[in-house]
Amino acid sequence: MIKKVFFLLIPMGIFAQNKPFDPVKTQERITQFIFSKPDSAKVYLDIMLKHNHQLHDTVVSKNYNNYGIYYSLTSKHDSAKIFFNKAVSTSAKYPKNRAGSLINLSIAYRNTGDYKTSLDYLEDALKIYESLDNEKGKAIVYGEMASNYAYMIDNKAATKYLLRGIEILSKLNDKKSLMVQKQKLANIYFKVENFKFAIDLYEECLPAMKEVKDLKNYYLTLINYGDCLTYVKDNSKAKRVLLEAAEGLEDFHNMEFISLAYSKLGKIALQEKKYDLSSIYYKKAFDGIKNTNSFRFMLIGAEYIQLLNQTEEFEKALGIIKLVENSPNRKTFNAEDQMFFYQVSAVTFKHTNIKDKGIEALEKAITIKDSLAKANNETITKELQAKFQTEIQHEKNISLKRKNELLSQKVKAQRGNYFVIGIGILILCIAGFAVSRAYWLKHKLQKAKLRESEAEKNNLLERNAYKRKITDNQKQIIQLREQELTSMTLQLANLQDQISSIIESESSNADPKSNTVKSSLQQLIKQKDYWKEFSIKFGQIHPDFKGKLQERFPILTKNDINFCSLLKLNLSNKEIATLLQISHESVITKKYRIKKKIQIQDDNEFEKIISEI
Repeated sequence: MIKKVFFLLIPMGIFAQNKPFDPVKTQERITQFIFSKPDSAKVYLDIMLKHNHQLHDTVVSKNYNNYGIYYSLTSKHDSAKIFFNKAVSTSAKYPKNRAGSLINLSIAYRNTGDYKTSLDYLEDALKIYESLDNEKGKAIVYGEMASNYAYMIDNKAATKYLLRGIEILSKLNDKKSLMVQKQKLANIYFKVENFKFAIDLYEECLPAMKEVKDLKNYYLTLINYGDCLTYVKDNSKAKRVLLEAAEGLEDFHNMEFISLAYSKLGKIALQEKKYDLSSIYYKKAFDGIKNTNSFRFMLIGAEYIQLLNQTEEFEKALGIIKLVENSPNRKTFNAEDQMFFYQVSAVTFKHTNIKDKGIEALEKAITIKDSLAKANNETITKELQAKFQTEIQHEKNISLKRKNELLSQKVKAQRGNYFVIGIGILILCIAGFAVSRAYWLKHKLQKAKLRESEAEKNNLLERNAYKRKITDNQKQIIQLREQELTSMTLQLANLQDQISSIIESESSNADPKSNTVKSSLQQLIKQKDYWKEFSIKFGQIHPDFKGKLQERFPILTKNDINFCSLLKLNLSNKEIATLLQISHESVITKKYRIKKKIQIQDDNEFEKIISEI
């Protein structure tokens, strides 16, 4: 708390001295604080706003953009839209600035679940960057489009745009922007349940984000990282990560993502059957997000209802259902979240004897499921649909039985022939209705099974193609890391070779100073273990290579296996000789001896064994 007050007092103390307005220094302070201490940045933003009439349009536009960023960071998305729109208008004569403002505006609309409008603004920004031939700008737009499609549960489109952006940034060697795109790629891997590779990418991105003080993205990435850890059963680490994210986001007053972090903690506690703790976390999450206008409101509400159903607090669950149903943004909620909400709501209605609403909720869940199936998106299992259909039919049969009983009582009250005729007509109607309904249900079920079978077939083809793309991308990343390792190793070996050459050239010099230099260089070579550095890096890329090679050929020594590690990287004999400080002939001899040990004569067969391990 003292820290927050201190940062807020900094600008007040400076300007209390009646110093003349300096736009450059004020802008520097905004840049310094906007992502780490947004409340402090707001003070400087207000000062800039008072002097707008003195400033160039580009500076005014940048100031409006920073206002929009401030309100986005604090989850006030409607206010963010207002200022981003002002930035777009002010920068009309400056295309590059306008494109950046359009991207920010699109993100604000995405944060409220309006994906169509968001994509429209991104298309406008893309056209501007294409006219300017700005490759980096195009790559950033592709990344934001990928985020939109990921939220729309269209992983195929998300991957397509993301790979376009990564390809451009790789050519530009823009490591900072590339790190952001890799973080988005990690999110896609997470969605398709490739948890191990997603975790690797998150762990690569997080330190870089922290280093450049991109703290908001750092804490948001921690939430996804923590969630991913729960799927590999590392709940202990997941809880630490999510708590760090929740505490860090407090500085941004971003209740939307603070609530998201607490909902993930509540989910872990529920899995561990710690119902009291789960209830505390979910209450924090729901109370925090209900006033944020966030599209995540329905999902967190549904998870909270699920917990209350398990703890049999059905009246409280009804209250949560009412709040979610009355949300002004309910039409923008994610389709999968809506399906989950109706599913858990049906359970609540069932246990509170509100059967009509229970049936309605189940029917809505099935309708959404069918809609998702048509789009080839796998959402719920066949067992869930069967369960829903059975429950609906059961409820309708009970309702029909009650109506028939009332009708039967009315018929019995009639006299004579009317009674006999009435009973006959009733029996015929019931029989006809039953036969007709049975036929209709059978026909509908057959059509549903056929439709579902076709959807599953198409989905399987899509998933196989998608997994092939993911595998190809993984191979590209591994090849890139191998190239980096080879380059680094050869540079280090070259450095060692140069030092050795200097020592050798000075060996005939009797000058005491020269002897001191030689001694220092020799000591430096002894202290710097280049092979150890290579071995560590190689182990990170091919962690199983040495173990599997040793297991397959126990006769090989440690030096033999290290030599084979260099062959694994496809280094030439000359490059290996340089790295090991031996002659070209010694490399050939070494390779011959290893082949002899493992009883292989053919070079091609030997290379194939090394490459396949």
